[in-house]
Amino acid sequence: MTQEDLMLDVPSRTLKRLIPVWACLGAALVANLATAADLPPHLPLRILIVSDEVNPHALSDADLTQPGDLSTALLAADSGLNIDPSPDGVLEIATDDLGLATTALSVPNGDPAAFDVVVYFAHRIPGGPTGQAIQNAFDAAIESFLINGGGLVAFHHGMYFTAGKQGIQDIIGVTADGSVPWNVVEGQNVIDVAPGHFVTTNSIETSQSVSYADPARGVSAGSYDFFSNIPDERYISLEINPGAETLIPLFASNYSQNGTTHLLGFTHQRAHWDGIVVGYQPGEYQPSALDDRAGNNFQILANAILYASGFAVGTGVRSSAPSVDLTSAPNPFRGRTQIGFSLNRPSSAVLTVYDLAGRRIRSWRWGTLSGGNHSTPWDGRDEKGRRVAAGSYVYELLANGRVQTGRVVRIR
Repeated sequence: MTQEDLMLDVPSRTLKRLIPVWACLGAALVANLATAADLPPHLPLRILIVSDEVNPHALSDADLTQPGDLSTALLAADSGLNIDPSPDGVLEIATDDLGLATTALSVPNGDPAAFDVVVYFAHRIPGGPTGQAIQNAFDAAIESFLINGGGLVAFHHGMYFTAGKQGIQDIIGVTADGSVPWNVVEGQNVIDVAPGHFVTTNSIETSQSVSYADPARGVSAGSYDFFSNIPDERYISLEINPGAETLIPLFASNYSQNGTTHLLGFTHQRAHWDGIVVGYQPGEYQPSALDDRAGNNFQILANAILYASGFAVGTGVRSSAPSVDLTSAPNPFRGRTQIGFSLNRPSSAVLTVYDLAGRRIRSWRWGTLSGGNHSTPWDGRDEKGRRVAAGSYVYELLANGRVQTGRVVRIR
């Protein structure tokens, strides 16, 4: 079988048909009448949540996402998540007790008591004279957790900056600050700017598309699917940190306030991490964020948790180490380089080349590939056949539910 035979153009929402569905009936999905989140089979997850409350819009308890709401939603029978049955399979810890979270993260990777994912929903650091020291210890534990293959989901105000949070913001890769207006008329559009990505695609229902471009954040001009969140809180200043490494936008919005391009969701990975960060901003309004388990917002959260956990999507296998090996040769190159990768089990695969500003240059998609060695040539051109400038480029492979990155240099 040739490379061309394997290459697939996977449109938005198609991936869910390639992944086993067990949480609800297919007919209900087609009719948009699903009653539960929909995830592929996976081994039991252990999830640690860090949370606190901030309520700038004076929402009622029923409308505001608060501490305790996340664990209740994730433990619900219709969450789609396979949760470890032990009493602390989902453990939610208040920000003021952050030292307990640091202790929980000290369990070595591979121990049955180790957590797979941390959901960070903390607006502030712990109070008191030792609060900063406690936060710093937690930040170091998260860094180690990611190095060893753990996943971090930054949810809503977890990515908002308040005094003392610089360390965790650097890890997350983005920072929100300034005003956060509450819009009950238009809310905000949630635009899928990474079509085919598991987080943006698995069982996400959209019926509209919009022209959108944000070249500064690496989103090329095109027509993208979206859905509307009404009401919603807008983070009109949510920016990629200067020290972020491989940060890929997943969701964006186009409302006209402090500009017309806004980041809503992303992944962030550093070269020395085996784990990954996934961020998603919409989460203030509890009825759509958590209570509607068949809705897009909770589905995105569930997708993010499973993706960050390091499972090989569709197989239920935990990936305790990177599941792909990436090479490029020659490197540096002038005319053409061969990007090679080795899979430790059968998997679909998406290979993408980005420039150092995060702009998508070229992508290849394959259906199920066998385990073993594979490669594809890159002739130094973008999707439109234009020769790219000399310089460094990042290539990213998504396979077996994991992301690996490498760097290649084109010379004149």
